Amino acid sequence: MLSQPSSGLAAPTPANLSERLNAVQFKSTQIAAALEVLATLPRDHRRDLEAQATALHAYARDAGFADDALAGAALHARVAALKKWAEAHDPLRQSDAQAVVEAAARQPLVQTAAGLDFEAPAFQELILFIEELPW
Repeated sequence: MLSQPSSGLAAPTPANLSERLNAVQFKSTQIAAALEVLATLPRDHRRDLEAQATALHAYARDAGFADDALAGAALHARVAALKKWAEAHDPLRQSDAQAVVEAAARQPLVQTAAGLDFEAPAFQELILFIEELPW
């Protein structure tokens, strides 16, 4: 997702990568828009990571992010983490969708053995907290 810096520096370490991706701040509407961008990909491209990355990079550029490559990568990491969490912890999609998207915009990504992810208990707790807010 992230290209190697042109300055000749080494590629980011996993901890450094998660810090860089977490530094990009998103609103829940931007996470929802990123999910919509991926949903509008042609069916045969929806599981293609390169097509996803390209689409999210274009969205980040169009949304006006100063570092659209980093923002696109951060969006990609967040929607991938959200998908993994949902498949493992909410396969029937019983959680409030708005709360889940809001949590995905706020919860930090962490490096796990499976790659970048949300820490599942903390993510679930944040969703439950958001569900209880009197919007």
